[in-house]
Parts: sequence; structure tokens; C-alpha cells
Amino acid sequence: MEDLVRYRAMESLCRQRAVFHPLDSWRLLAEAEMWHHKAEEEIDSRFRECNGNAPTALAKRASHSSARDENRSLAG
Repeated sequence: MEDLVRYRAMESLCRQRAVFHPLDSWRLLAEAEMWHHKAEEEIDSRFRECNGNAPTALAKRASHSSARDENRSLAG
């Protein structure tokens, strides 16, 4: 669980830094995306560990739509 918290914190930090460093924003947003994917992989592995199977397509779509909503709220 500590890894997941760290991944989410790093993602957030990169996105915040991108706002204040526009010249480096492309790099920082790419790094934020990397941390986001690491967090999703951690969630997926924990789910499989606990339930013994892969998450459903519905759960994956929900996580992607919530990530888009979060990105919109950060941008606006």
C-alpha cells in the first residue's frame, strides 16, 4: 500500500510542478503519466492477489474516467 501512496503522490507532484514550470511541463506531465500507470499496475496486482483474477472491464473504464475527470479539474 505504501507504494501506491507514493506513486499517487509523485503523480500529483509532477502535475503541480508542470503548472509552475511551463517550459518543462511536457516532461513533467509525461512523468506524471508514468506514475499514474505504475499506480494502476499496483492496484491491478493487489486486486489479483486478493481476488485471484483480473479486474473487470467495467472497473477499468471507471478508473480511466475518474482519471480524466481529475485531469480536467487540475487543468481548469
